Amino acid sequence: MKMRTIGVVAVVAAAALALGGAALAGKSSVRTQLNGWKEVPAISTDGHGSFRAEIQGDEIHYRLRYSDLEGGDVLFAHIHLGRPATNGGVAAFLCGGGSKPACPQSGTVTGVIVAADVVGPVEQGIDPGEFDELKRAIKAKSTYVNVHTETFPTGEIRGNLLKV
Repeated sequence: MKMRTIGVVAVVAAAALALGGAALAGKSSVRTQLNGWKEVPAISTDGHGSFRAEIQGDEIHYRLRYSDLEGGDVLFAHIHLGRPATNGGVAAFLCGGGSKPACPQSGTVTGVIVAADVVGPVEQGIDPGEFDELKRAIKAKSTYVNVHTETFPTGEIRGNLLKV
């Protein structure tokens, strides 16, 4: 009877550990609204957009939507490392570079970011491929999404990522 009780306790403990590990590895969501007023310095534009992402394990699944941009062709969109009201380096492409497709003039871009998509910024302490560092930066509210256009190559619309 004693051995049976120990066995049951061991099974229950193992299940609790597995469930706890799954909760820790669970997904989290981030989002933002993008506009020119959030650019540094601010941009007066009718452009606007939204970004939403699910972070789970070693992947970030994202959806970027934007429209009414005034700056000509969309060059690229990125996640940058930078706190609100500061500029920072590129961490990962969403469209227009790396392994990502070209950016549409307006509409929706969806994709997945994995370690191979993390490009830096090395000068800010994130080396290429350091996916966990990008996740830490997102959790620390130190990242933003930026959509760059011909007229506004440093960014036409922007929004800082916040946990949902």
